[in-house]
Amino acid sequence: MHTPPAFLTRPPRSPSFPGVLERPPVLVAFLVLLTLTVLSQLYGALVLGPAAARDLGAAPATADWVQTLFGASYAVGFLLWGPMVDRYGPRRCLLTGLAVLVTATVLVAAAPSMEWLLAGRVLQGAGAAGFAPSVFAYVGARLPGAVRMIAVTVLTSSFLAAAAIAQVSAQLVLMVGSWRWFFAASAVVLAAGWVVVAIAVRPVSPGAPAGGNPATVLVGLIRQRRVSLLLGATLAVLGPFVALYAALGLSNRYPDSELLMLRLSAVPALIWAGAASRWLIGVSHRARMLTAFAGGAAAALFLTFAGGTALGAGVGMFVLAACVSVLAPATIQALTALAPAQQGSVTALYTFSLFLGASLAPLPVTALAGAVPQAALVNGTALLAVPCLLLALYSTALATRPQ
Repeated sequence: MHTPPAFLTRPPRSPSFPGVLERPPVLVAFLVLLTLTVLSQLYGALVLGPAAARDLGAAPATADWVQTLFGASYAVGFLLWGPMVDRYGPRRCLLTGLAVLVTATVLVAAAPSMEWLLAGRVLQGAGAAGFAPSVFAYVGARLPGAVRMIAVTVLTSSFLAAAAIAQVSAQLVLMVGSWRWFFAASAVVLAAGWVVVAIAVRPVSPGAPAGGNPATVLVGLIRQRRVSLLLGATLAVLGPFVALYAALGLSNRYPDSELLMLRLSAVPALIWAGAASRWLIGVSHRARMLTAFAGGAAAALFLTFAGGTALGAGVGMFVLAACVSVLAPATIQALTALAPAQQGSVTALYTFSLFLGASLAPLPVTALAGAVPQAALVNGTALLAVPCLLLALYSTALATRPQ
């Protein structure tokens, strides 16, 4: 019989200063800061990967793996951490995941070679994957209903906003120093976050583990046609968005100042759905998803013609980001509606598909960069994004069609 590690099974210690995070605004603000730092480890690599490859004397093609290996490990980790949070409780899993992430981030910052860097990125992704299920479980257990809905909306928006904020932060770091500074600063913030969690976050009772083998439950969900169609569509929620930002960086078409503004301009679009949640919640998740996927395809089509200019790229990316902001919460709502008795497992599958799409997105961009002129890279990537978004639209229509 498998025996879990002692640090997971021993009774949780009471925090030393439990009152510090008892006020919901303080708790949410603290979790938003941690969210932005954790997710920055994924999206910052879109900017930092090429710089790290050059600095470590690696082939330029290996730059994509700095982002992809983290993202793949991050996505797979959701499938493991979800059941662990149910069994051992969110506080203990949050502390464990952050400890792994801090250690791995220090390794990445000090990596002497690309091999060490990539190994650290895999470990980073595995540790970071424990963050989201732990935080959402903690918020769900600790905050009352009305406050909980606001907190979840704010946290979801911060997960999306990190895609743009991380790239802006990484670019600013590169403008004044080394890519290593980004990870060193992240390690400091994450270590401080671990200390705050240890001394100020109250433990909550673990939930009752879902019946049956977790792998069997996941496979059973995937075998449901509607669920599998929606999971396929989920790959396109972040995938085209991340691919197009990768193309913007690789095209060498824009000076640093314009590239910085292109990245920063997406932040309002990524968080607008959170601010408009009271209105959007009155629209069915089917209508929101179909409209947003259609809008995303239209934005990608626009970028195939206008993505070569800073203004065209800015407008197209803003519209696409606004669609992503609508799609992320609507998709999880649609999936949980299909499996109300297995919300934890279906949420794990959703986050797996969401970040798998984001992780794999730079790979076709790199392949395309070798086949088209750099000036046409954004246009070509947008052209590839159009059928992906239309296929996701079709899958969504089938999966959410009234029975």
